[in-house]
Amino acid sequence: MKRNWRRFLERLIVAAAVAFFIAVLPLPMWTPRVFLYWQVPAAVFLLVVYIGKLLIDTILFPPKSKK
Repeated sequence: MKRNWRRFLERLIVAAAVAFFIAVLPLPMWTPRVFLYWQVPAAVFLLVVYIGKLLIDTILFPPKSKK
């Protein structure tokens, strides 16, 4: 059973980059103060949830073989 680990790593890198920019990007002009407080924890939480989804898809649901 072949797993597509390269695809997993590509998506992981993109997700980490998006989470990094969401967490670091300061948007004080239009962002409410409450969101600025929760910006980093929300980005990290969403990253962890997405990584879990990627792992489940990679490990439990291998790509279908083309016939």
